[in-house]
Amino acid sequence: MSIDELTQKIEAQAKSRTHEERLRLLRDARILDQDGRLDRNFFRLEENLRHDHALSDMA
Repeated sequence: MSIDELTQKIEAQAKSRTHEERLRLLRDARILDQDGRLDRNFFRLEENLRHDHALSDMA
């Protein structure tokens, strides 16, 4: 399967997903915790603020 075919397949699947299915995928990927918040083990506010600050310094 080519990259183009794979991309089209994934886009088609994404269009038909419900909100609940999207949330489940994000939880399964450990992006969201069970409360629907960003998982604290991987996403910390301080890191995001430092990253945003570093990006603004580059501009």
